[in-house]
Amino acid sequence: MYRYLSIALLAVVAMSRCEQPSGPTGMSEISTFGSNPGDLKCWQYVPQGNLRKVPLVVVLHGCLQDAQEMARLSGWNTLAEQEKFIVLYPQQSAANNLNRCFNWYQPGDAARNNGEAESIRQMIAQALAQHSIDERRIFVTGVSAGGAMSMVMAAAYPELFSAAAPIAGIPFGAADNLTAGLAAMAGNVTHSPEVWAEKARSQNPSFSGTYPRVAIFHGVDDNIVKIANAAEIAKQWTHLHGLSAAAGIVTESFNNNPNVQRTLWTRAGKDVVVRYDLSGLGHAIPVDPGTAPHQGGETATFAKDLNFHAAWWSAVFFGIAM
Repeated sequence: MYRYLSIALLAVVAMSRCEQPSGPTGMSEISTFGSNPGDLKCWQYVPQGNLRKVPLVVVLHGCLQDAQEMARLSGWNTLAEQEKFIVLYPQQSAANNLNRCFNWYQPGDAARNNGEAESIRQMIAQALAQHSIDERRIFVTGVSAGGAMSMVMAAAYPELFSAAAPIAGIPFGAADNLTAGLAAMAGNVTHSPEVWAEKARSQNPSFSGTYPRVAIFHGVDDNIVKIANAAEIAKQWTHLHGLSAAAGIVTESFNNNPNVQRTLWTRAGKDVVVRYDLSGLGHAIPVDPGTAPHQGGETATFAKDLNFHAAWWSAVFFGIAM
């Protein structure tokens, strides 16, 4: 059984082999950030110019990836240069997880003030001390294990983030060990909206503010993290915002793209939760290579040209691109 789980973790959780960067990225390492209880590394991208009160986007890589590869495939750095915001890239190590997955399913790393989640919070605190960042515009995104960890961060530190955007993610509280994590990835962990919301609220019971808005990106053909997880994330975060998961407005062929179905939940005219179901996409980052403002990213084994640039649409949802 344990041999099977090890193989499954490698084949099921892993985003890709670690491909070498194709050229300089302009990224620098933040070597010191608090006590770093999760023993992570951190890289940053700072665009050129006189930056004052700019947004901050935290981008979390998938398994067997690193910060450099995530930056290259996703296109976040080019977008940051274009729209003028700072990007942080937390980076996992094989010492923490053999496949360099963020430990989204381990309570010691996936809870407020603990382990890897606390290390990421400390990275943000260091960035706030180092740069002129608008504290009202801090966002988190990630893919696969990084997408699941983005949900950990949004749930554990709701006062810190304005919005989150998981790609192939998993709702917060879906697992507390490897076996449960595999079940969640297979789409076999479901709860009522009330139960999902309570799992998030338990991280910060005294929090009385507005929870982060959430944009969900998921491949319809994802056989690694099943698309059932997109529905569970939507249930969790619509309930946290006092909305019904059944009340989303569906748009087929969103933006004239036949591969994209969008479901949108709004409050007082503002997009609060949005879900993108991406046909023809498996376990990969949706990208749209090109030079137009809305295009970006690179194709690779786990980054597919879908004429839909997830980083761009995340930034639009965040309110830092238009």
